[in-house]
Amino acid sequence: MEKQNGIPIRLKQITNIRDGFRKETVALETEGFYYIKENAVYLQFEEQQELGKVNTVMKITDHEVVVMRSGAVRMRHVFRKTEETTGHYHTPFGQWTIKTKTDNIEFRYNEKRKKGHLFLSYQLEMQNEQAGRHAMTIMFKEA
Repeated sequence: MEKQNGIPIRLKQITNIRDGFRKETVALETEGFYYIKENAVYLQFEEQQELGKVNTVMKITDHEVVVMRSGAVRMRHVFRKTEETTGHYHTPFGQWTIKTKTDNIEFRYNEKRKKGHLFLSYQLEMQNEQAGRHAMTIMFKEA
């Protein structure tokens, strides 16, 4: 991962997916960076997937979360509370159109404890097919 002018963090991401009767939980623990630029907070981290390495940058503002992924998976998607947004998801196997209806976005950072928390819940649609309700929680603290 490229060195940023950010604060090294330890990050844990838990995504709960409900699709009808199917429930799935995906967890990731990794290291990354936290930094502030203008009016936005950025989280940058890397994950190893079956397809290869994926670099993720999340830009968090008062009104939206932008997820930018590069590497084995490419994606840029904007989540805005109570809004429906459209993006694209690219893998070596093809490209899919994704649509989300974001229910909630919550972000907190405790300066004293050097810990942060991002919660994002949304309904996902891929290629015009419902893909369930997702609830993603990211907790991070200075390393």
